[in-house]
Amino acid sequence: MARGPDVPKALLGVHVLVVDDDPAARGLLEAVLTYCGAFVSAAATAREALDQHRRQPIDVVVAAVILPGEDGYWLVREIGARVPVVALATGRGHGPDRTLTAGFQGHLRKPVDPWELCGIVAGLARKA
Repeated sequence: MARGPDVPKALLGVHVLVVDDDPAARGLLEAVLTYCGAFVSAAATAREALDQHRRQPIDVVVAAVILPGEDGYWLVREIGARVPVVALATGRGHGPDRTLTAGFQGHLRKPVDPWELCGIVAGLARKA
C-alpha cells in the first residue's frame, strides 16, 4: 500500500471491527484504520464482537487470535463465512499456515505494520 496522500482515503466507507483484549493495541489499531478512512468499531472479546456483528453490518473484522474466553478461532468459525476476518497473532503456534487453514482470510503478526494493516483490510473489503 502506498504511503502517500491516498492512504487516508484507502478505506473510506469500510466498516472495520477490531477485536483485541489489550486496550492499548485496540486503540492503536483503531487509530491506524481511522487514519486510513475506515469507520471503526471495537470489542474486547469474541462474544462482544459477535454481538456487534449481529447488530450492525461489518465489512472486515481484525481480530486477535488469543482472547479471553472464546478465542479468535471461535470467532472466525461463527462469522468468517459472512465477513472476512484478519488474524492478529504473536506467532507462537499461530502462524499463517494455521490461521489461514482455520478460516481467517488474512494474517498479521504483532506488532502490526500500519500500512500492511490498511492494505490487507482494503484488499479484503474490495473482495467482499
